Amino acid sequence: MGKVAMKYRLMPESTDFDFEALVGTIPSRLPAGSEMKDSRVVPVAFGLKSCEVMIVATDQEGVADAVEGVLSSLDGIQSVESLETTLL
Repeated sequence: MGKVAMKYRLMPESTDFDFEALVGTIPSRLPAGSEMKDSRVVPVAFGLKSCEVMIVATDQEGVADAVEGVLSSLDGIQSVESLETTLL
């Protein structure tokens, strides 16, 4: 079975958000067969920042929905946007 790389943008609820703590909690919450490969904080506007994360997972039905569900359930996250999905 192949692998799929998924890139997401996580928008916080406020400008004073602790992205370091967020990035530290993501790997342990991901579904089995998924791994966080990269993350970066990106300025948006007026002091607001977002976090972009790259998740690599086994290519199986429902994996993108499962990962998105985990990311959406993180404390302090207002929205999750899928930026890119590609097979590896």
